[in-house]
Amino acid sequence: MRNTLTIVYTLLCLLLAASCVPQKKLVLLQDKPDKADQANADALLKTFDLQRPVYTLKPGDVLSLKVQTTTPAEYNFLGQATTATTSSDPVLEGYTIDAEGNILIPTVGKVNLQGLTLAEARLKVTEALKPYLTDPTVNMRFLTFRFSVIGEVGAQGQFTTYQDDINLMEAIANAGGFSPYANRGNIKLIRYEAGQAKLYTFSLLDDNTIAQANFYLQPNDMIVVDPLPARNIRENLIANVSLTLSLIATISLLLSRFL
Repeated sequence: MRNTLTIVYTLLCLLLAASCVPQKKLVLLQDKPDKADQANADALLKTFDLQRPVYTLKPGDVLSLKVQTTTPAEYNFLGQATTATTSSDPVLEGYTIDAEGNILIPTVGKVNLQGLTLAEARLKVTEALKPYLTDPTVNMRFLTFRFSVIGEVGAQGQFTTYQDDINLMEAIANAGGFSPYANRGNIKLIRYEAGQAKLYTFSLLDDNTIAQANFYLQPNDMIVVDPLPARNIRENLIANVSLTLSLIATISLLLSRFL
């Protein structure tokens, strides 16, 4: 009986020890780190050629438009232009690209922006405003770049960014980063294009992922972070084994006292 208890306690201790992480692996900016954890921050490790995509405007996109001009305020028909920092919803006050690719600017009329980059659209709107305003300077932002992150992250949900070149790692950071059991080697990306849902997979354990074109998101992308098998083992198997071993230990203890 005593041998049984010894075995049970040994197994419990091994389970506890397996889940421990040394303090030296957790504390940042240590004065005397282990030799294996030292690195030369000034040494270039690797260089990647980025495939940063250039987003082109499509029907349904919403833009903010702020115009600065030397035209007197009483003649500036865009003096109360919407910006991303207004107290009301900027999307509701923005300029929506219609089905034909146009935005409608007061006094100016329709300006077609479909297929243009933000930089090209800014120049085209500037030219359209020159007959009406003196020396117009146009600041344009994309308001409807949304993406979703679900699965093993700190905060699942849909997010909106004013960047048009956000990448996979930045998107996950927006969602609170990885949970302890996130499978960093198998991350799914769902992209909706031309009436189809396209599925891609990434491994953030591979640094070459940075150089892939799909490393940068498109509006309405969905990122799915699956759990590692260890989560199921930790939450189910280890819990059940621990419970079973505790029951065996309790029964063994009772038997040793009363038999």
